[in-house]
Amino acid sequence: MDRDYFNQNKRSTLVWFRKMPVDRRLTVKINQMDSFLKSGRFLLALPMLIFPILHFIYPSFVASIIPPWIPWHFFWTYFTALTILAAGIAIVIGKYEYVAALLLGTEIFLFVALIHVFLLFHKAGDAWAERPMFGEYPSRVINAFKDFGLFGAVFIFAGTKSQSWRNTRKDNSLVFGRTIVGISITAFGLLQFVYPGHGPGIPPMLNTVVFVFPGREFWAYTTGAALVIAGIFLVIGKETRNLTAYLGVLLLVFDLLVWVPQFFVNPADLYGNWLKDLGIIGGVLILAESLPKKPRTVLDVD
Repeated sequence: MDRDYFNQNKRSTLVWFRKMPVDRRLTVKINQMDSFLKSGRFLLALPMLIFPILHFIYPSFVASIIPPWIPWHFFWTYFTALTILAAGIAIVIGKYEYVAALLLGTEIFLFVALIHVFLLFHKAGDAWAERPMFGEYPSRVINAFKDFGLFGAVFIFAGTKSQSWRNTRKDNSLVFGRTIVGISITAFGLLQFVYPGHGPGIPPMLNTVVFVFPGREFWAYTTGAALVIAGIFLVIGKETRNLTAYLGVLLLVFDLLVWVPQFFVNPADLYGNWLKDLGIIGGVLILAESLPKKPRTVLDVD
């Protein structure tokens, strides 16, 4: 009788343990991840705060990027600097962020439509489009998808700040931005297989950026496969909070592994094209933070 009583209580205790909330250590890890995800808005804002400064420091260079059939090059150089800077400040301080993000996303889309499309698809002999400053074709494709992904990241942020999101936790801008980012992430993954020499993660524009760790192509193919899978999940709307958060971590880790050694070689790269990577990563983290948490319980007891 005592033995049966003991076995019954043992089973009851195990059932209780299986249903109990996650323990303190796991709770701390979850809180740390939540804090990390909150950095997304600042990563998204960082390129918006730095690139405008470069517009004022190097106005002639920025003006030369504008297609010749668009008038008033210097006007647009300074105008875009002010609008991008204002949007970056709005994102950081949390004032007028929804409207600012929608306008910023539209502006970045215009960069893609009016500049990158013509750099990728132009007539032979086009003096503007064929200038060496825009790089070889692989560099142009990579840079186009960086701006395309940045455009999507900004719309993800806008979606999380809309009245619709506050009321229903649903927003078309967020879904639209998630799809755009998913397409870009998938493209980055595929580009790893086409141009593995550019480095793992979000590929640098140039293959001269050295990945100092052994197994460059192995890491390019491995991260490429991971990005293709994650990107497809984003496009079809099957992402989860954990999957999206880990995607952001993956992108950030490999971005730092690729670029930090490069900064010692050429410090000027600190305010270069890699800032777009951080903006895209910020959008991924913002998306992860917006997704619902699943209730966690301890499943096994020793």
